This record gives sequence, structure tokens and C-alpha cells, in this order.
Amino acid sequence: MNEDGAVSFRTLIWLFLITVIVYLGIKFVPPYFTYYMFKGEVDGEAQTAHVHSDQEIVKHILEKARDSEMPIGEGDITVKRWEDAIEVSIRYRIDVNLLNWHTKTLFFSIRSIKPIKAKQY
Repeated sequence: MNEDGAVSFRTLIWLFLITVIVYLGIKFVPPYFTYYMFKGEVDGEAQTAHVHSDQEIVKHILEKARDSEMPIGEGDITVKRWEDAIEVSIRYRIDVNLLNWHTKTLFFSIRSIKPIKAKQY
């Protein structure tokens, strides 16, 4: 404020920039935070692959995705097994609505390859 009690133009610009940064943070941080948390869940499922079948792994991942309110369907999950390793891949997208006039689509991809500790018969 200046001595007349009015807010300067420079202060208004700073307030506007801070507001935009906070708004974008509120919109974009949650999807990335959920992605990193879910990536750990997928790593955990791949780590215990020797205990579960591929269908059980997909079922567990879908349950965790539903709990996290993530837009992941069965077709988004790929499970591949080799003699000594397993790969769990997930691709999904999230649409972020910006002020009801623009939608930004964020694409996410999770790929976890872990060794199989024991062969499943």
C-alpha cells in the first residue's frame, strides 16, 4: 500500500501471480502425488508375484485403483511373466479441468519389473 492507502500495480501483479500458482498447484499436484503413491503399490504387487496369478494381480491393482479413485480399467493393465521376472505395466490418463473452459489431459505410465522369487506351479 502507498501513503494514500491504495494498492500499487506491482502488488496486484504479485497477488495475481501467487493466485495463479496456487490454483495450478491445487489442480496438478494431486494427480502426480496419486501417481507416485500408486507406483509404489504396483511395485509391491509385482514384488509378491510369486504368490499370485496374473488375474489376482490385476484384481488387486484394480481394487487399489478404485480405492484411490483412479480412472484405471482392466484393459489399462498388462502383466507379462518370464521365467525369472514379471512386468506389470499400467497406462492411464486424467483430465484436469481449468476454469471450465480448458481441459488438460495428463498421461501416466507405470512400469514395474521385478524378479520372481519362486516359480509358481
